Amino acid sequence: MESLLIRRAPGVLLLVVAIMLQASTQICLGRQILSTGSGRPSDDEISTTQEVNYDKVSKSYWIHRDHPDSPASAASTYNTSSQSERIAAAARRSLARAEYFSRRVLDDSSSGNFDSPVEAVGGDYAMAVSVGTPPQQFLVNIDTGSDLVWVNCQPCIQCIVNASHNPFDPSQSTSYREASCTDAACTGFPNSDSSCVGTGPCDYIYGYGEGTTTSGIVAYEAFTFTALDGSSFAIGDVTFGCGQNETLNGFPGIDGLVGLAQGSFSLPSQLSSAPGFTDIFSYCLIPFDGTAANYSTFYFGVPETNISTYTPIYSNAVAPSLTFYYVYVTGISVGDVLLDIPADFFNISATDGSGGIIFDSGTTLNMLIGVAYDAVLQEFENQFSFPIVNNSYGGSTVCFDVSSATASTIYPNIVFHLQSVSGGEPVDFVLYPENVFLPPPETDVLCLTIMSINSPGPMIIGNTAQADHEMVFDRVNNQIGWASTTCT
Repeated sequence: MESLLIRRAPGVLLLVVAIMLQASTQICLGRQILSTGSGRPSDDEISTTQEVNYDKVSKSYWIHRDHPDSPASAASTYNTSSQSERIAAAARRSLARAEYFSRRVLDDSSSGNFDSPVEAVGGDYAMAVSVGTPPQQFLVNIDTGSDLVWVNCQPCIQCIVNASHNPFDPSQSTSYREASCTDAACTGFPNSDSSCVGTGPCDYIYGYGEGTTTSGIVAYEAFTFTALDGSSFAIGDVTFGCGQNETLNGFPGIDGLVGLAQGSFSLPSQLSSAPGFTDIFSYCLIPFDGTAANYSTFYFGVPETNISTYTPIYSNAVAPSLTFYYVYVTGISVGDVLLDIPADFFNISATDGSGGIIFDSGTTLNMLIGVAYDAVLQEFENQFSFPIVNNSYGGSTVCFDVSSATASTIYPNIVFHLQSVSGGEPVDFVLYPENVFLPPPETDVLCLTIMSINSPGPMIIGNTAQADHEMVFDRVNNQIGWASTTCT
C-alpha cells in the first residue's frame, strides 16, 4: 500500500472529531451515588505500570451518535428526546446488534439464511474522514464487527437518507482508481461478494443481513485524517467500497462505515502495511454520562504503553468469516463471589461456531446468554438488596430503587475472568459501578447494563463495560490489553 504523508505535527499526531455526551444533573447525581462504597480505584490508586504514553501514536476522536452536535442525532430530535428515550434506543440497538451477530453465525455455518435488523449494523460511534484528492469530508460509522470501508458514492442510485454530506464524487479526485478484475481487492473481496463484467470495473455487494447491503465499485483512494490543530496525514490506495446503492436505514447523518474487525479489508488491517503503522489500535471511551468537554479517543498505530494485562484473541474456526474479537472467559464473579457457571459455557461451539464472547465497541450494553445472565442477575440481587422496579424507558434490563441508599452502600463490581496470554492464572476485566449501571433516567433508579440474549450468540462485552478502560487491540501479538483509567 502506498502511503502519502501530508503533514505531521510534532510528537503525537492529533486527528479528527469525536465526542460522547449524555450529561444531565440527574446523571451527575447518579455518579455521586456510585462514587461511594466499592468502585473504580482513584487516579492515585491506579498503578503507574498501567499509565499510557502516546508519544508515537496517531490519535483520533470519536463522536457518539447521541451527542447533540452529532449529525446522526438532529438537534431537534436530541433536544426533544429524554435521557430515558435515548437509553431505550441504546437498549434496542444492543438487542438488534446481538441478533445480527447471532444470525451471522447461522449464515456462516450454513444453517440457513437470515433477515437482520438493520440498526444492528452500525455502532454507537462515528469518525470524520476525508476521501480523495483534494479531500472530500465525510462522517463514517465505526464498527468493530465488520471489515469493509465504504462511503456513499456518485452516481448514487440509493444512498443513505439524510447523510451528512453529498456523496463522494470520484470524478473530482485525481487519486481515485477502480480495482480491476484481477486485483486482489476484487478476487479476495470479503465473502467473495464481488464480480466483474467483461473489462468493466469490479462490482461488489457486502451484506449485513438479508436485504441490508451496500453495493457499488471496489476502488482505491487516499484517506485523509485531520487533527483539531489542523495537522493531517493521508494514506494512499486504501481499498474501499464506492457505495452507490445502500439498502440501509437507521443511519441519519452518516455517510458510510469503517470496519475495524480482523479481516484484511478493515481499516487497521490496511493501515498496518503503511510506513509508521503496525497492526494495533486502541481507544479510550468516556462513560455513557460524559460531558461535552470530553472526547473519546482512538489511536492508530503503536501506542507506547506499560499495560501488562492481556488476554488472547481467538478465531472462530467453524465460522471463519466472523472476524469478531473473540476472547476466552473462564468465569464471572459478582463482588467476591465466583458464579457457578459450567467451565465450557463460554467456549465457541466446535459443531456450529455458535457461542463464545467478544469485545465490541459498537454494542452499548453487555449481552449474556441464559445460564450466565441468570447467574449474574441472581447473585447481583443477593448482594444488592434494593427493590426491583419497572424502568421508565421500556427497556428489558433490570432496575433498582436506590432511594434508600446511603454513603456506606456497596455497589458490587462484575468481573469477567479471562484467559491470560501466559496460560497461567486468569486476568480480570472489572466492570466498576459506572460500568455496571446505566446513567439513571431518574435520580433514585439504577438499571443494569446486562441484558439477556438467546443462543447462538456470541455474547458481548459492550462499550458501557469498556468505558474508562484503555483498550488496546494488539493484532500483531493476537491479544487485547486494558488498564483502568479515566478517559474523560
